[in-house]
Amino acid sequence: MNSPHTAQSFDMPPPAPDEPASPRWPLWAVYIAGVVLGATVLVAALGPAYGETPTLAAASVAAFGAFGLACTWLLNRIPYFVRVPPSTSGMALLWGGFAAIGFAMPANTAIGGHFAARGDPSAWLMFAPLTEEPVKALGIVVVLLLAANRARTALDGLVVGSFVGLGFEVVEDIVQSINNAINDHPPGQRDNLGSLAVDVVHEVLRRSWTGHIVITGITGFAIAHALTTRGRTGVQRWSVAAGLMLLAVSGHLLWNSHRFGVFYVLGQFGILALYLWLIRVGREQEARIYLPYLHYAAPSLVDPAEVVSMRSGRARRRARKASAHPARRARERHRAIADLAVAISGGNRDASDRAVEALRHAAG
Repeated sequence: MNSPHTAQSFDMPPPAPDEPASPRWPLWAVYIAGVVLGATVLVAALGPAYGETPTLAAASVAAFGAFGLACTWLLNRIPYFVRVPPSTSGMALLWGGFAAIGFAMPANTAIGGHFAARGDPSAWLMFAPLTEEPVKALGIVVVLLLAANRARTALDGLVVGSFVGLGFEVVEDIVQSINNAINDHPPGQRDNLGSLAVDVVHEVLRRSWTGHIVITGITGFAIAHALTTRGRTGVQRWSVAAGLMLLAVSGHLLWNSHRFGVFYVLGQFGILALYLWLIRVGREQEARIYLPYLHYAAPSLVDPAEVVSMRSGRARRRARKASAHPARRARERHRAIADLAVAISGGNRDASDRAVEALRHAAG
């Protein structure tokens, strides 16, 4: 039951008209088939190798799995107002780790064999973006359309894309650590944890910060921008999306090959800077969508100056420094304001009541 004061603390906007439901089974068919078939290809390829390196394989799963958990925590902190549901991020991880890897692996193997026969075994890396990025992009589209919460900003796509890239990167690192042990050591000495230590340092510390997480996150932003942006023509939206996806593919190409000299290094920093800038743009989009709903809250509950302070992370930090309340209490209040805006936007009165109570608690 709502408390008497809560009913007068905010109003609810008129409900949005129901959108016609589209059949989802074709999307589920694509998703399930992709993950199952990709996993089958992966298991068939790695089965014999696992028999030679059981200890290294288990240790690589643990090491790169821990890296994946740390990245999951970081990625969940990118959106401020609405975080991607665990079911959605889990679907993205599975697509990246099984479907994208499983379908790209045979193509990469065939291309690698062709160039190895020509005496240039590393040349296949130039073609990896063309075998890997389309499958990851397909997964982003499918996951966004199947998501528990409909994507509302390009930031949703960036996070989903980053999770697809994370799944791809973790499984790819595990596969590479096993392959490196087999290729670099004679039979009987391949179950070598020293080899894994080198791979962890190389992949996590040197390559991960501009790897598949970042590249596929940019692709996800591009796709969600095309799907969610209003007030622009389809040509404008898809032109921006195509440009961003081209940059992501170019970043993947630079990331894979040292043939470009100084541009290899500059490209890494450039692609990371683009990713961070897109996060900032996406957070501003979030604020523009949700903050107007705070006009339904009473000024005595949320001061208009507080609404202004919610527009960006920098503005929130300035507001916390200027607040008479402890930083923790001010942070709790900002969290409650964001939750109230989201709850009102969805017409969820129970969640709005909880946010109001949290606001009153944070006010002391």
